[in-house]
Amino acid sequence: MQTIFYFKIEFISTTRIWKVLYFCYTVSIIKHFLIDEVSAHGRLIEPPSRASMWRYGFQTPQDYNDHESYCGGFTRQWQWNSGKCGICGDAWDLKPPRPHEMGGKYGNNIIVRRYRIGAIIPVKIQLTANHRGYFEFRTCPIESNGQDVTQDCLNKYLLTDKNGTVRYYPEEGNRIFISYYKLPVDLKCKQCVFQWRYIAGNNWGNCDNGSGAVGCGPQEEFRACADIAIDNDEFQISTYSVKIPTTSSNLDLPFSTESDDYWLFNFVMAGTSLLVALTLMAFLYMYYNTDQVKTWLRTKRLINKQQLPLATPQYKNTP
Repeated sequence: MQTIFYFKIEFISTTRIWKVLYFCYTVSIIKHFLIDEVSAHGRLIEPPSRASMWRYGFQTPQDYNDHESYCGGFTRQWQWNSGKCGICGDAWDLKPPRPHEMGGKYGNNIIVRRYRIGAIIPVKIQLTANHRGYFEFRTCPIESNGQDVTQDCLNKYLLTDKNGTVRYYPEEGNRIFISYYKLPVDLKCKQCVFQWRYIAGNNWGNCDNGSGAVGCGPQEEFRACADIAIDNDEFQISTYSVKIPTTSSNLDLPFSTESDDYWLFNFVMAGTSLLVALTLMAFLYMYYNTDQVKTWLRTKRLINKQQLPLATPQYKNTP
């Protein structure tokens, strides 16, 4: 009976430990892929976006959070606004005109670049926290002064690179990514909106085939807008006299920039969180099951004592 009691306690203890381990592992996975929703950062720097143009000599309001045009964050975009987002990265539920749209704080009608019709132009994106995914670029003419474009219009002019590819997949690392995209051959405008969209790929979700994987389902999204002109005049880099810095001073950020060790840091943090959770659960288990542990130890000692082999009797030899 005591042996059966001992094995029952040991089985219950082992089962609980495995449940705790599974729970902690699940929590760490959820934290890594779902909770850390706003850690990706990036900005459109060529052509300079409405949020970032102040960094390149334009006398416009300074947006120190120009790396955070992520539609208000994953939760706000997908749970509050059903996936909707302002065309320039503002949260959809903000009252129009939104800050980065025409008529908003940063929508000021300043043309930052002038291009020829059908030109292949350089596009530069700075990522300070790379979360995989892909970039897309669009443009659309502003039909009436003071009124911004719509996403439907932007979707009509989805740009392709010099090889005819729509999406640009950035490599790993936090740096400036340069690509070359072709403007439409049938589009001429005194003022067009150039839009950058970055669909990240770090969240876990349901795929079209019914499976689950990182990169499937709703993802964090970035958007940014720049005002450009497209005509047949001589190509100009800008309609304004802009002093382009020879150093990286204008790219210095008012926050600590994430390094290329981001994934290592995230892995260490997940491991540390798991270790802390395991330690806490162990203390809780010991606190609520002290009597069982003591009984198990006493039972184990008793069983070991009963299983000790009897000493072989010694007989004295008689002559």
